[in-house]
Amino acid sequence: MIPIFLRDLALRLVLVVLAGIMFYLLEPAFHYHGPVAADLSAQLSAGGIAATLANLAGLSMLILLAGFISTDRRRGYYRIYFSHPTRPLVFYGVRWLLALALAMGAAAIFLVLGQFAAWGEFRGGLGGLWLALLSALAYGGLIAFLSAALPRADGWVAVLIFLFTYFWLQAISLGATPLTAPIRQILNFILPPQTALQDIYIAVIGSGTAWGAAAFVFGYSVFWLVVAALLLRLREWP
Repeated sequence: MIPIFLRDLALRLVLVVLAGIMFYLLEPAFHYHGPVAADLSAQLSAGGIAATLANLAGLSMLILLAGFISTDRRRGYYRIYFSHPTRPLVFYGVRWLLALALAMGAAAIFLVLGQFAAWGEFRGGLGGLWLALLSALAYGGLIAFLSAALPRADGWVAVLIFLFTYFWLQAISLGATPLTAPIRQILNFILPPQTALQDIYIAVIGSGTAWGAAAFVFGYSVFWLVVAALLLRLREWP
């Protein structure tokens, strides 16, 4: 089953590679060669690229899983897949776990090859993979729910949610949100946990671990995965 999934993901893996190249070009630490101020040394170190690792892992999950349930239902592939005694939860669970492994593999390769390409040596930063894992879990849970709930365009909806989250957090930081506090709290709970991921990033570059924030991100992922699983169970399959 896994070799078949890998063959189907070949084109998407090319997109993941292109995303890695894009993030390499955008990563400041790989292109800054002048004297580093004390307050920027952490961000421009090997540990400082953890945020880029997280973005790559999260985006990779969206690329690899966009439409992985909705496309099968829309095109009728499920009639072929489940004409044999195969459980939808197991089938899509394996695909989800494979995407997670590939996303983390992409982050690990980026961590090593990026440093060799930029600095000619490996300087560490393995703690950044912890942040990448949590980001992959968060966006993997979200895309699983969207793909189970929507008939199409779940990947684009996930991207729009990511962009909305970015501008929403910017508005909060500037105090430019006209919504009431309860509505803001609800949005902060539903939207991807970027604030928690930011707390974890700060802990990573300080060689620490923000366990509370990590638990929140993990819970966010589990929540949407459970909802996606319920949708698969409740929907009619042949």
